[in-house]
Amino acid sequence: MRRRAHSVPAAWRPEPMSARRILFVEASTGGVVGGSLTGILHLIPHLDRTRFAPSLALFEPKSIAVDGAPVHVLPPLPRRAGAAGKGTIARTVARVTNFQAVLGTRTRALGALLRRERPALVYLANGVRANLDGVIAARLRRVPVVCHEKALGSFGPLERLASRWIDACVCMTDEIAAHCRARRLRPRRLITIHDGIDTRRFAPGGGAAIRREFGIPADAPLAGIVGHIQDWKGQHLVVEAVARARRRFAELRCLVVGGVHRRGVEYAAYLRERIAAPDLAGHVILTGARDDVPACLDAMDVAIHASVVPEPFGRVLIEAMALGRAVIAPREGGPLAVVVDGETGLLVAPRDADALADALATLLADPARRVAMGHAGRSRVDAVFDIRHHVAAMEALFEDVLAQGSR
Repeated sequence: MRRRAHSVPAAWRPEPMSARRILFVEASTGGVVGGSLTGILHLIPHLDRTRFAPSLALFEPKSIAVDGAPVHVLPPLPRRAGAAGKGTIARTVARVTNFQAVLGTRTRALGALLRRERPALVYLANGVRANLDGVIAARLRRVPVVCHEKALGSFGPLERLASRWIDACVCMTDEIAAHCRARRLRPRRLITIHDGIDTRRFAPGGGAAIRREFGIPADAPLAGIVGHIQDWKGQHLVVEAVARARRRFAELRCLVVGGVHRRGVEYAAYLRERIAAPDLAGHVILTGARDDVPACLDAMDVAIHASVVPEPFGRVLIEAMALGRAVIAPREGGPLAVVVDGETGLLVAPRDADALADALATLLADPARRVAMGHAGRSRVDAVFDIRHHVAAMEALFEDVLAQGSR
């Protein structure tokens, strides 16, 4: 017997009869609240409820607040099939079987939800590859689709075909938009809209309490990195950079803020062993998952972003800049669109602990420059990355797509 998607109770609010239902679909699993879901959680509370009535579909239960919007959790997927043998053919058969089971199950579940909810528009938060089931389900129900591409991903023939059924593809940066064009995605419309943050949540003043909590002197230099602990986030690079920078700044401390990702257990063990070494002992703190990230950023003198693969955007950079913090990031991917090198922070060679250490030492040695970068960073966030700009652009896009209707 097939289980139906069920709803998570949420605070109810009346909605005008003229408001169009927007169903937001977010596909992440593993208990992680990542960038795609965070973007939805920032957008929904600011939507004009006289025009749009949001609801959210998840692929697993999550402890989140959605500002009164209904939340639907899709039924779990069937168990994955194992390869019957060790040969290439057996592995290929298992891979195809699992793909069909996942795609078919999710497409049917989303189709059933669309029949019940009858949304005017479907918003897919994870891109055409991860949301292929949503593209197909919406196509079958003739519901307009907005798909958000937030990564420099790979696309095959199936994704290229399905992209023609997408009414609008939103890309976080121009680089992602160019990437999609180069790989022959052909949505009806391709547009760049930067993510945004509610700058009111990033007011300075919370950092002192964080320093007291972790026993960090008020005058000690403090760097930090924020993100789920997993190897591609580059926490190990930051730790090594701090070890090198301590040769000049012996009192330097570092906060590594974030919970351990389900794929980062062994990596976290390595980090714990490394920071227990004599050159770092007592100077690097793994805070674990925190719900007060703005305060953690406020405690830092310098915020570091160190992904070892090109980061498509880097939301934490704009969060740190909103708090008036100088930032350091790799010279590739999303940071190129966020950080003005030499003005709001420093861009360095990717995957290079020595380059991070040099940039960190440069900023620690020049407090006046850090302050100037912090002011410039806050001004840039207000001008480009404030949530109001993001919401206005998304609402205008929703209106355009709804006015044009489904193909």
